[in-house]
Order: sequence, then C-alpha cells, then structure tokens
Amino acid sequence: MRIIKPLFIFISVVMACRAYGASLTGKITDENNQTLPFVVVYIDGTTNGTTANVDGDYTLELKPGTYTVDYQLIGYTLHRETVVIGTANITRNVQLKAEGIKMNEVTVNGNAEDPAYAIMRHAIDKRKFYQDQVDAYSCDVYIKGLQRITKHPKKIFGRELHFNELDSTSGIIYLSESVSKFNFKQPGKIREEMISSKVSGNSQAFSYNQASDMLIDFYKNDIQIDVLSERGLISPIANNAMFFYKYHLEGSFVENGKVIDKIQVIPKRQFDPVFRGYIYIQEDTWRIHSTDMYLIKDAQINFLDTIFITQSYLPVNPDVWLIFSNKYKFVFNILGIQGNGVYVSINKNYAINPDFPKNFFNGELLKIDDGSNKKDSTYWNQVRPVPLTKEENKDYVRRDSIHAKHETKEYLDSVDARRNKFKISTLYLGYRYFNRFRKQSFFIGPIIQTVGFNTVQGLNGGLRIGYNKEYENSKRLSIVASGGYGFSDERWYGDANLTYTTNPEKLAFVKVGGGIMPVQFNEENPITPFLNTLYTLIEDQNYMKLYQKASVHASYVTELVNGVLFTGGAEYADRSPLVNTTSYKLIKMGNREYTSNNPQQNDSVSFQSNKAFTISAQLKFSFKQEFYTLPHQKFISDPKYPILILDYKKAIGGGSNLNANYDFAKATLTGKFNLKQLGKTEYSLSAGKFFSEKEVSFMDYYHFYGDQIIFSSFGLNTFHLLDYYKYSTTGPFLEGHIQHNFQGFILNKVPLLRKLKLDELVGANYMHTEIMPQYVELFVGLQKFQAFRIDYAVSFAQNARVGQGIRIGIGF
Repeated sequence: MRIIKPLFIFISVVMACRAYGASLTGKITDENNQTLPFVVVYIDGTTNGTTANVDGDYTLELKPGTYTVDYQLIGYTLHRETVVIGTANITRNVQLKAEGIKMNEVTVNGNAEDPAYAIMRHAIDKRKFYQDQVDAYSCDVYIKGLQRITKHPKKIFGRELHFNELDSTSGIIYLSESVSKFNFKQPGKIREEMISSKVSGNSQAFSYNQASDMLIDFYKNDIQIDVLSERGLISPIANNAMFFYKYHLEGSFVENGKVIDKIQVIPKRQFDPVFRGYIYIQEDTWRIHSTDMYLIKDAQINFLDTIFITQSYLPVNPDVWLIFSNKYKFVFNILGIQGNGVYVSINKNYAINPDFPKNFFNGELLKIDDGSNKKDSTYWNQVRPVPLTKEENKDYVRRDSIHAKHETKEYLDSVDARRNKFKISTLYLGYRYFNRFRKQSFFIGPIIQTVGFNTVQGLNGGLRIGYNKEYENSKRLSIVASGGYGFSDERWYGDANLTYTTNPEKLAFVKVGGGIMPVQFNEENPITPFLNTLYTLIEDQNYMKLYQKASVHASYVTELVNGVLFTGGAEYADRSPLVNTTSYKLIKMGNREYTSNNPQQNDSVSFQSNKAFTISAQLKFSFKQEFYTLPHQKFISDPKYPILILDYKKAIGGGSNLNANYDFAKATLTGKFNLKQLGKTEYSLSAGKFFSEKEVSFMDYYHFYGDQIIFSSFGLNTFHLLDYYKYSTTGPFLEGHIQHNFQGFILNKVPLLRKLKLDELVGANYMHTEIMPQYVELFVGLQKFQAFRIDYAVSFAQNARVGQGIRIGIGF
C-alpha cells in the first residue's frame, strides 16, 4: 500500500537549491501594485530558479557573477532583469505587465473552424514525440504543501473531531517541506530519495510530499491520478482529445522570439473526465509552453470540489523542455469538513540521460533517508527556494512550540486522563486506555459485538481485550485475548494470540497463540457471527457450522528478497464435533426447522474426534514489486503486475495420537489490469489437489467461499450464490473469479444517474471439481465508492440455470 497521506493531500513538485554566495530577493507586483503570487523566477537559459510565495516575495541564491533573470507568470509578459551578484545580498522588486496578447482576429462564422483546432492538431501529432523524447533524467525537487480546514462539525458518526493544533485564525492543519532527488527512465520507471523533510509541529514525522505523486504529464493520453479519478483523465492533446474537447484560440504573444498561442480547452460534454482552462502551445515546435487548467466535480473527480493546475515548462537544453514549476490549489468539502490547500513545486538541476547504475530502478519508488527530519533551521534557510510567508513562519514557531509541550510526560498524561474516561459509548464503540508517553495502550472490544446466538451455544457472550506496545525502530507488540460462555451448551471458551514485529524492513513478524474455541469448518469464516445471529433468530436459518478446536500454533513471516514473501507455520489441534443444543426461535417461519450442525447435512456427527499436527508454508511472488522505504520500515505499493501464491500444507499422522494425515498444495494467480477510460479488471485463478489423503476430516477439506445470505463481503474470491459446504472437496479443483469495474463509464452518460457517481460492475465466478464439473456465476452490480454495493447474480450448474439472487454489501 501507499504511504498514508493526510486527508486529500495533493502534492506538487518543487526543487532543492544549494547555498550560494548571495541572495537576490524582492517582491513582485502588477501594474496596480497588487501582489503577484507564485511567479516563476529563473536564470535565463537554465532551470536554476524559484517561485515567489503567496505574498509575492522571492529569494534566489546565486554565486557571484552577472545574470539575466526572467520573471514569468501566466497572463503576464515575461520580464527580464540583469543583475550583478557580489558577496552582499541585493533586493530587486519587479513589476509585471499584463500579457500583451494579440487577440484572435479571425471571426468564426457558420461552419468555419476556429484556428485553435489546427494548432491543437499539430500539438496532438507531436504528443508522442515529446512524451518519449527524453529516455532518462534526474533532477532536484523541492515541495512545499499547506492545507487548511475552514469549517468542520463537532462530531462525525458520533465521534468527536479533535484538531488540537488547528490555528483558529489561519486554519492551517498541515504545513510541510521536502527536498528530494528524483530519477526517471522510460518506460515509466521512477526512483526518488527524500533527503530532507520538515513537518510543522512534528519533528518526528516525515513529509507526505512525493514528487512522483504529482507527475501530471499532459503528454500522456490518459492521466492516472487514482485518488482523484480511478478511470483517469483525458489530456487536451490526447490522440482522441477531439472527441472530448472543443478549442478556442484566445490570442497569441511573442516570448524569446517564439509565438505562444493561448488555447482555451472546453469540454464537449459537462460530465466527461476532462480539464477546463487554458493550454499554451509554442508554434512551430508545437510543444507545451505552460498550462492553466482546472478540474471540477462534474469531471467525475472524487473528494475535491475543484483543483487548479498551473505548470510552467523551461528549456533544459535547446531541444528539450521539461516541467520547471507546478502549483496545485484545491478546495474540498467532505462530511462537513471544509478546507483548501496549495502545493507549489520547482524541478531544477536536470541531468539528461544520466548513467544510472545497473539495477538502479529496483522497484523502490521512494526512500526517505534516516535523519531527513533532523535538519535544523540553518539548513532550511539555505535550501528553501520559496520564501516562507509570515503566516507560515508563524505556524512553524507556534506549532513547534506546541509540539515540544505536547511531548512532555505531564501533557501526555493529562490528555490520556481525559480520553481514558469510561463512557456509555464503550458498549458499542469499545474502550481504549492510552499511555502515550510509554507508547502503549490497552483496549476492550465493543461488548455488544461479543454477544450472539447460534444453535450450538445458544445465547453466548464474552469479552475481547488487547494490549499494544510500540518500540524503537518501528517494532511492535500486540497481545489479544478473548473469552466467553455459551448459555445453552454450558461451555467456557477462550483464546490468546501474541504478534511481534521482528524486522519491519523485511515485513517480518512472529505470531504464537492457542486456546479452546468453537470455530467454523471453513477457516475463512464465510459468515460472521453477527449475520448468523440475525438469520438464526429472524429467518430460522442456522448457516454457521461449528466444531470445537483446542490448539496451539506458531507462524513466522518474512520477506526473503523484494517481492518474495515467505510464511511458515505449525499447529497442534485437538478437534471435537459439536451438535445443536437449542431450538429456540425468536420468530417462527412456518414449519422451518434448524438444520443439523453437520455441514454435510445429515443428522450424524460431522466427524470423529481427532488430533492433528500440521505444518504449512507459503511463497508469495509479487512480480516487479514496487515499494516505499522509510527509516526502519517498508511499505508495499499497489501491485501493477500479477502475484503468484504457492501454498503447501501437510498433516503428519502417527498412530493413535495423531489422526490427520494428508498433503495438500494450491497455486493461485491473481492480479488486475487497467483499461483506462473503460475501467479496471481484477482476476484470481486457483488450482489445487490433495496429493495424499490417508486421513482427512471435513474441516481439512478445501472449502469454497460461498454465500447463502443476502449480505456479501464481495471479496474477489467470493461466490455469490454457492452453498457454504455443498461442494467442499478432497479431490482436484479449479477456481476462477473475474470482475470488471467500469468506474462510471456507462452511467456517466445518463442524466441524473451520473450525479450519483456510481460504479458499474460485471463479473463471473467459476468452479470445477470431480463432483461438479462446471459451476458458473454471472453477475452485474452497482457500487458507491466502497461504502455500498448491490449485485444481481445468476448461477449455472452443468449449463442449467440453478439459482439467482441479490447480494448487498455495506462497509466503511
């Protein structure tokens, strides 16, 4: 998974400067002496530069010498100053004139075509050339991001919102800076190293700024920004752009002897995933000069109301222009939390086609250097190309002071004392006792969630408790124990598990545990105790089938090399059958009677008591795995390539003490592929077999993940209509699942429905065993984010239709 980002952060790319001999500083205004924010300031003919801050102030560190300094802002004429730098700092205030655009003098009448179309056809023809022009490059990146919350409710879903460090005047909730080295190689290989990081109010944290997250490259046909739009966005110069956009030539101006055309891009349809605004094209070369565009909710973006994207390109050499600066401004309103943000960036010190070492692009997308968050103010004053505003300076001082206070034992204890108070809400939300100074906590699970009813135990209830402790180098300890009592079978039960993270950089942890518990025959737990309680009491349908398991187990997980994860485990279990002990019904449904607790649906016990000692091993191969490295931690990126999983399990038989005796192996291939505007497809294919089955009890069978109730988890490997245990097998089997999410491609074209932003889904599930040679399910569905989903499914056995049904999923 990706590094967890603050709410709706959008990151820009800005470059790191080195310390030079002297500073060129000043303020930039327009002809009416109004401040001009985010003006690009650079040395003519280079990418050595900066941007002004929101107050129009700029700073540029330079060695002694004579320089031609360019001041550039979309909508204003390029301004050029000659400055002589010695050893003393100098100030140069600059006033920019409004862009001297020569307005389009062509009057478009009737069917006459706007001149913009001819220009854009040239730009579209050159798109692929510029996308592939540079095989590789590296550059320095400086990023500054700021987010504000302007309004928020006191509670969401019954929980209080705490913004302890929110400045009531500025509303700043997040302010950060970072300096990185960014490396790129075709086709799409990236590697970034964060050299320094600063987060206002938290000296221990690392900035969420990441250059690669903001690679909004308009030379690509489809621009993928998953957090905004899972379908992707259509570039104004995409091969098929004419199908999505209209164009209008606003006018032209001359810059450095080149004519720059200002083209307005206008969506043909209001709700297409497209941009609005202006793109500036350099005539003759037909390259992008700059962009000034934005996205709105109608473009099918998530979370944000509006995001503005402003980019400036500069020549790296006479033939190559690359992005120098970005500015992203956005506004959001989610669940009543309103706010905005701005990220500015500069890329500089480009090296074209550097000689990267062999295997340099090894899947590591981002590495955050140890100590990158330990840089002092002297360092930041030297490398920061964009001056801090008074408001930002104030936030650093205020929040750093608060942070120092908040790290003291007295303060942490006082906060814990307030939050550790017992409340009535504990019954449904649970209770957690914190000791933040010692980095440990204790919790009691929601009591209401431990109360249930099934035909084996009758009414049952218990308690779930746990302890968590954080150590140095991101190591963690977790202990969880649960216990309870069945009032009908009059049995106590309980278990405990301990998990310790041994090496976070290798994803390594060890887990040991044991207990006596009633457990489902399918260890994947296809029906939850809560849903089984509802169906048992209201529908008289006791789907959950249980047996008693007294066991001890241990397992170990570690990454052998990047992309190869090993899991090994062993378990000793004493397994005993259980039978129904109650016939109580809250609501009688005609003559319906509870079924036997034997999942094979007969009145005899499901198996004879037995003991089993099993060992298991799994190898998970994530091909071309990409990852993020933080000090003492590793996070896996969302996979782009297939994953192969090999499972082996052996029950070691031996006389009367160990009854189970078998060998089982399974291979699974899973993955997904992106069809861009048509959506995304996920698939999973499995094949397995018991190679030795001398003694196999029913809980050892291979069980398919069926679903017999209206509610579904909608996991990729879940069948919609299959009985939980009807086709469980000890023979060879094949299993396949495929699901395609159109992500609004169809309903986006239907008035009214498109405002709901629903995803359309289609898919199929397949199973083959010796007793059922062909079982197929076909389904269609609608989904709102991942909070709500409804499917209609039809099932076929041996080409004959055998069932149909609705499935619903709700989750947050």
